[in-house]
Amino acid sequence: MDRAIGDYVHAVVEDAWPLMRDGKNSLSATSGKLEALYGALQGFDPKSGSEQAFYSQSVERLNDVTAQRRTRILAATQQLPPLLQVLTYGGALVVMLITLLYGVENLKVQLLFVGSIALLVGLSLTLVLVLEHPFAGEVSASPHPFKEGQLSKYWGG
Repeated sequence: MDRAIGDYVHAVVEDAWPLMRDGKNSLSATSGKLEALYGALQGFDPKSGSEQAFYSQSVERLNDVTAQRRTRILAATQQLPPLLQVLTYGGALVVMLITLLYGVENLKVQLLFVGSIALLVGLSLTLVLVLEHPFAGEVSASPHPFKEGQLSKYWGG
């Protein structure tokens, strides 16, 4: 069981996380390791009441691990709906074009106005892109929890 946990944790950090960072489905990267975990649990035959309680909690925790894996994969592969993308980019273009039509006589003031709106729209679009890829970039989910606490023993120190 201990080896199966170590193999799974390494697969998540070393194989699945880079795929999720690129917005790809990491399902196949950890499937075999997760199946090995289930196999190790299925091979255990609890005899006493305390072993039965341990077994039940282990199965429950493994189900939690599986649910969290599904959540990570979904978050990594989800994209903004096409309609929202069209509204975001189309809205940005329309706002910038409207600012060009704004009735300011001074060209420098008008360019400053358009530049400010463009900066605001650009920063908003950057935020959308950052939120669209939760496992990539500086503001991203980290695999470090898989290397800390009880799981640190699988990383050799």
